[in-house]
Amino acid sequence: MQTLKTLFLTLVCQSVLLGSAVAQNCFPIRYIDPLFPVETTFNVEYQQARPYGSLFNQAYRLDIYEPVGDTLSHRPLIIFQFGGGYLIGDKQLPPATDYCSYWAARGYVAVSIDYRLGFSALNQGSAERAVYRGVQDLQASLRFLCEFSETYGIDTNHIIVSGNSAGAFTTLHSTFMDESQVPASSTGFGIGLDSYDLGGLFNSGNNYWGNREVRAHGIIANWGAILDTNFIGDGADDWVPTILFHGTEDNAVPYVYGQPFSSPFFPNVYGSVPINERLDNTTIPHRFVRLIGAGHEPELLNPAYLDTIVWESQTFMYHHVLQPQIQSVTGNQTPVIGSTELYTVVANEPIIHLCTSLNNGLVVSSNLNEVEILWTTAGHDTIQIIAANDILAYDTTYIPVFVDVTSGVQEATDEPSATIYANVFTESTTVRLHGKIENGSFVNVSNLLGQTVLSVPVTGSSVSIHASQTGKGFFFVQLEDNSGNRRTVGTISVP
Repeated sequence: MQTLKTLFLTLVCQSVLLGSAVAQNCFPIRYIDPLFPVETTFNVEYQQARPYGSLFNQAYRLDIYEPVGDTLSHRPLIIFQFGGGYLIGDKQLPPATDYCSYWAARGYVAVSIDYRLGFSALNQGSAERAVYRGVQDLQASLRFLCEFSETYGIDTNHIIVSGNSAGAFTTLHSTFMDESQVPASSTGFGIGLDSYDLGGLFNSGNNYWGNREVRAHGIIANWGAILDTNFIGDGADDWVPTILFHGTEDNAVPYVYGQPFSSPFFPNVYGSVPINERLDNTTIPHRFVRLIGAGHEPELLNPAYLDTIVWESQTFMYHHVLQPQIQSVTGNQTPVIGSTELYTVVANEPIIHLCTSLNNGLVVSSNLNEVEILWTTAGHDTIQIIAANDILAYDTTYIPVFVDVTSGVQEATDEPSATIYANVFTESTTVRLHGKIENGSFVNVSNLLGQTVLSVPVTGSSVSIHASQTGKGFFFVQLEDNSGNRRTVGTISVP
């Protein structure tokens, strides 16, 4: 399979060489290639909230990294939460700056947030409350960014949440933990610093976005864990494409199961191995990248790990979160020279732009999800169509065609034709012939390269074709007269 980069470079070259009647405007690979300088807005306040150990609210801020010179009005959002065990760290703790700059240079709006720190290291319930506060703060930051999406050019339909260590704990719980699954410790216990009720998941810190939950559309969890894997996949809203990274020698966050830092004062949690096993039992798209021999936060000492994380993540998110999925293309696959045919792309979301390449014709017009092609040269061809959604992410499909030399003039009723049933078959199909068939004629079956894979003499009004004779693929059925002239009478497909 071609990489996205190879595919797009090939397309750009083909479009230049073809000189189509309509300019195709094939873009570089947004979200894959670094296309933009990055501008950062620091210390934007998004909430006022009460941290552990305080009786008063304080301000919490975020940094916003944006692509400079990008003319797209709404871009996907990726939000990053630093690690530090809910005890230390801030929004510029490495690798936050490099990580967010990486995504913004590729066309995302990237955001790094501060969140509330602190808990009693002598009480499991206090540690649970730290995770709960993290989820509240993440939701508050997402509500803020949705509320001001026009200001920062954010597409609220493409939100990716990511985090390292404690940030990954928050990411996983925010995505998969329902309000009914919140630990009882969130309502407070005992006396002192943990005695008060933390309130609801979606009404802490600010009142933006109508205090609604903001659902992620993709998550990246780096060496994270979750209180209960049964949180995952127990509802339709858990269908969130997920990519996990975890070092096999992590001694801080369990790779499999246990207490963080092997401390009895922390609750047992499930690491990336059982999370991945749980995801295997769902339909949620997911990928688990095991960092063999790596410990906790390995990218801080070896930047190669960060390279792995961002490359694997951007490819996964492009495929599962950003790009449209082409479902079909309708249009004539056996046109004749001089005909103009319309091809319509059907996808799982609206298509706003097509980029089309071919060899035997010219693109006459292209409008949203439709392209009109004038066929000028006989023979086999393949239409390559790249379809873009409103954030200019692409999917690609290929349409085989055979351009016949027959003119488009109304044909006499005795002209040869055929009915093929079944057209898509696994064992055999029948080509039933109509009109005047000359003695000594053949039914030929050709592949997409124009190679004849089967030639059967016509001895009656029908010809049977078996899958064992053709193999799998898409084929053109042609009638050859005794002078060697060929006429395409249909197509067949063998899955």
